Amino acid sequence: MPDGREVDQAELLDVAKDEDRARSLLRALRTLSTGPDPKLREMARGVLRGDLTAQQAFTDPEYTAALFSGAAKVRRAGEQRSDAEAREAGERFGEWQRERRTEDEREDQGTSQSDTAPRTTPGRQPAGPWRHPGTGGVGGPGGLGGSRPAGGFGPR
Repeated sequence: MPDGREVDQAELLDVAKDEDRARSLLRALRTLSTGPDPKLREMARGVLRGDLTAQQAFTDPEYTAALFSGAAKVRRAGEQRSDAEAREAGERFGEWQRERRTEDEREDQGTSQSDTAPRTTPGRQPAGPWRHPGTGGVGGPGGLGGSRPAGGFGPR
């Protein structure tokens, strides 16, 4: 964060429950802190600075509404993509997972530069596995590929 202090993974364990989830939550908060949604930016920056706990953020009605709204947009985009887009997203997701594993291994060895170096090129939006290259559009939840049943989260 610009003013210096940022929470660490250990401070997120009360919500995350284990080291891997805490690491993932910290990454998600960093991403949200620079994202397009002002309410989610506010929430993520507050948690990262330590102004509020993750528990407080995830139980605040305004922040949870913003989180669910974003998730609904991703779900709708996933339902509307073609099979070709789903396959392409699945391939990108596989590449992204391999890159993350490599980054995690570097962090475990203490050689990561993720805390000091920016993750994206200035003036360019992050290109996670859910982005369509060049369009900035959302490709669906997780970019896992294949067809997804319309509505909800699949069979109940």
